[in-house]
Amino acid sequence: MFTGIVEEIGTLRRMKPTASSCTLTISCEKVLEGTKLGDSIAVNGTCLTVTRMDTHSFDCDVTPETLSRTSFSMVRVGSPLNLERALRLSDRLGGHIVLGHVDTKGSLSSVMKEVNTVNSTVAFERKKMK
Repeated sequence: MFTGIVEEIGTLRRMKPTASSCTLTISCEKVLEGTKLGDSIAVNGTCLTVTRMDTHSFDCDVTPETLSRTSFSMVRVGSPLNLERALRLSDRLGGHIVLGHVDTKGSLSSVMKEVNTVNSTVAFERKKMK
């Protein structure tokens, strides 16, 4: 579970295709504090598992399904990425509880700018509304 509040902006350092997925190497610092192999980190809102880490970066695998249903297919080396560590039960909730798992794919149907807000409308298949 995540709060949806970005803790850090990381940078995509490498995107390496593998036989069954794609491995991302993401440079960052704050989200690595207390992180262990196997932990979840929300990357651009998608829950990914840490498969390797050092003091300044971590790796995570992105499956073909996740690539097809998220914006990861559009990111390039050097792209900024929103990062958030998984919520601990003892943490304060400064935002909302969100899963970070992709349920469906939608398309941006409108964007309306107001004074200090941008309202976006996303369209998706009606059968996905459960």
